[in-house]
Amino acid sequence: MQQADDFPAYIGIFVVGHLLAPVVIAMISGGMSAWLTLAILLPVSIAMLLAMLQPTKGAVIAFLWWHGIGAFKQERRAPEDQP
Repeated sequence: MQQADDFPAYIGIFVVGHLLAPVVIAMISGGMSAWLTLAILLPVSIAMLLAMLQPTKGAVIAFLWWHGIGAFKQERRAPEDQP
């Protein structure tokens, strides 16, 4: 099993935060109370983060493998010269 450390979680927090920021602004400026906004968006944000974590981890592992970073350095073969 390869390790991606905390980077997938950071990517998830960054993306979900940027997706939900306009929603929060619209809900509060639309007259909805802060408590109701929090009650709605907290479960939504947790669900989005949990749904995004596994694909993001796969993308980070694929990036590490593709570039031969970390433990993948030994697994990558040298490109063969073709005539």
